[in-house]
Amino acid sequence: MSRHLDYRELEPLERRVALMRAAGMSEGVIARFIDADYMTVGNILKRPRVARYLIALESTFVNEITESAKHLTTAIENEAVTAFQVEKTVMDRLFAMETNVRAQLGAASTAQDILDRAGKRAPTKVQTEVTHTIDAEALAHVASVLQEVHDQTPAIDVTNGGSNGRYEEETDRLAGEETTE
Repeated sequence: MSRHLDYRELEPLERRVALMRAAGMSEGVIARFIDADYMTVGNILKRPRVARYLIALESTFVNEITESAKHLTTAIENEAVTAFQVEKTVMDRLFAMETNVRAQLGAASTAQDILDRAGKRAPTKVQTEVTHTIDAEALAHVASVLQEVHDQTPAIDVTNGGSNGRYEEETDRLAGEETTE
């Protein structure tokens, strides 16, 4: 027997837990079988010698499955052309039914599916871009109006130490109103 599958260094409980795990049982199910809790099973599976044995077991199963997976992949690839032709034929038939809205939706859905599988994503929404332009004469007029407003209205200093005194006058006026009330 291969050194990788040497189970003699395992305790009987460790070997049993590893075999059940390799068979696909969850830690909870294994725990019920051995009359323990799932944390105990987890701790057993984490032991280096048990983990090494489990990896060796699972790798032997994978080696046997590899050939079957290759055959399945080849079979799928061989049928892909036929499946595409059937899907395209159905799409064409549905699209030909111009008065049937459901048929048209089915054709559109089929076309999107074909494009998605080919890696060419069909557009699902339309985006528009609107650009607004202002002619130079109108822009010059707006600039002149803004300049007139700026020239007529001086800036107001709202800080406490304002140079034109408007803040202080307003504060004095409000203080006078409060005292009269």
